[in-house]
Amino acid sequence: MPIACSRLKMTVSWRMNLLSLILTLLATLASTEDTKAGSGRWVHAGSNITLRYDGEESGRYRNLSVMKQGKLVRRMALGKRSYSLFEYDPDPTTSPDGRYVLVTDLESGEVGLTDGRGSLHERQYCGFIDTQSGCLFARQTGQFCGGQFNDAGAWVSSALPELILADGRPTAEDYVSGRLSPSDAPDGSLDNLLRCDPPGPGNRDHYEKLIDAGIFNVTPSQRRALYGG
Repeated sequence: MPIACSRLKMTVSWRMNLLSLILTLLATLASTEDTKAGSGRWVHAGSNITLRYDGEESGRYRNLSVMKQGKLVRRMALGKRSYSLFEYDPDPTTSPDGRYVLVTDLESGEVGLTDGRGSLHERQYCGFIDTQSGCLFARQTGQFCGGQFNDAGAWVSSALPELILADGRPTAEDYVSGRLSPSDAPDGSLDNLLRCDPPGPGNRDHYEKLIDAGIFNVTPSQRRALYGG
């Protein structure tokens, strides 16, 4: 193998390994807070799953922490730019194997009327959190939220006959292709994508395109660490 080609492959491999490290670090930033401290509203969801809501605003919550067997799986903190707030559920729905828990948020905003006045509009969304990875996925609205798990662990509703949960996860390819776009919604962050589709040999090209295209905001220091200079 020519030396130049070998060096090029080593450089690409180094960059990909560093990319994986950087993205993994990004994924853990939102989970560093000690959720045992401070106030909040707690609820047990079965199968050793506990949800904690905090940052109350008019009876809803800006932050949601998910714990399993007493260990933090993920903390989601919605920024002030987000139109969503989490809604407390006194009896959360979990899958038969305890792998997934359904969480609800309400998105609100003002809609302009023909007479020039504004009217507050709210829409309820629900999605599943993987209690192993912290991935929030299949966030939908309407009749979908009124479904239930069947014995096989699929989500069944009048809006969708049967959802195999593993099929509802966002991927880096979804964002590169334009099928999905970043947003301030609970499932639209880079942190969430990294949990749902961890960087690896099968998706590294998509992650590189995603970062190069600026689809998600990456800090200058992270970009310099990846590309040098």
